[in-house]
Amino acid sequence: MPAAASAGACGPEIFRLAVEVCPSGLIVVGGDGTIKLVNGEIERLFGYGRDELIGKAIDILLPEKLRSRHAAERAGYAKQSGPRHLGTGREFNGCRKDGSEFAIEVGLNPIRIGDELVVIGAVVDISERKRLERLQDEFVATVSHELRTPMTSIVASLGLLLAGGADSLPQPAAHLLQIAHGNCQRLVRLVNDILDLKKLDGGRMPFHFERCEARALIEKAIKANESLAAGCRVAVRLEALPGSAMLYVDSDRFTQVMTNLLSNALKFSPAGEDVVVALEKHDANLRITVRDHGVGIPAEFKPRVFQSFAQANGAKGGSGLGLSIARQIVAGLHGQIGFDDAPGGGALFYVDLPSADHLARWQAGAAAVA
Repeated sequence: MPAAASAGACGPEIFRLAVEVCPSGLIVVGGDGTIKLVNGEIERLFGYGRDELIGKAIDILLPEKLRSRHAAERAGYAKQSGPRHLGTGREFNGCRKDGSEFAIEVGLNPIRIGDELVVIGAVVDISERKRLERLQDEFVATVSHELRTPMTSIVASLGLLLAGGADSLPQPAAHLLQIAHGNCQRLVRLVNDILDLKKLDGGRMPFHFERCEARALIEKAIKANESLAAGCRVAVRLEALPGSAMLYVDSDRFTQVMTNLLSNALKFSPAGEDVVVALEKHDANLRITVRDHGVGIPAEFKPRVFQSFAQANGAKGGSGLGLSIARQIVAGLHGQIGFDDAPGGGALFYVDLPSADHLARWQAGAAAVA
């Protein structure tokens, strides 16, 4: 009992210290919109002293142009109050004492003290994050408009030269032309990977689903990567289950996943070895596997396999974006992606996608429940 009493006596002081050391700004606002409590981080963010804020309307921390709208939102929130956690999109501008504005994110949590409903707000300065997002958007726009268009034209021109006139060129010149064409293709793939990653991160990549024959899609992807396989001096072999197996996918996005998996396998395959692609049934799904005969995935690298720009030692080029993009696309196709150590050495990547019939039954059942 004495120990419990001692802990209880320390309770208010511990709470006060916890509020003060919290890295986020904490502010308590009463039902009438007046500020009742702030911590030191609020003082630092907004440039006010504590005595300048306590008892004042919360609107003091907002730009003039937002105050009337905020009053209406506050009244609506009071009628239907509920937690609004950080990271759920409550972003707007705060106003410092000197009149300067900065981007903030606010999480709200209502609590009742006696007969009064007060709101605890957690405030985070996100101006640096917004600045970095703007820089990223500007970089992506530059990549798209200033690099992709001219690089695509250069690749097409070099391809025409190789197809029509390479035989008449001296061997050293033809060899340099082939190198230039290959490097330009690699740069175009890198640009497209960066743009795709931005679309996926922003949830803006469109998916157009249709019924497709799985084997035909895989064969199409293998054929599209024949030149890359030839350059690595590696053969790609398909082992598919007999009969027809249907998928309900976006065929272009599926081909992109297969291309990224094949490209990854080819990069780690020794010359003269095979990359084996297999199609098999796996529970209610169809499983596509891509197996190489390389050195395998180092244990320390396994947690980072699907991270952006991650590359293990031994890769023959690449940007480190392919597997990250494949993971996000597979999620958009209602599937799962993973990897295992291949028997006898190498790595085996797999993609599990629901068969078209299974997905149709699942969607019908979900619609019936709804």
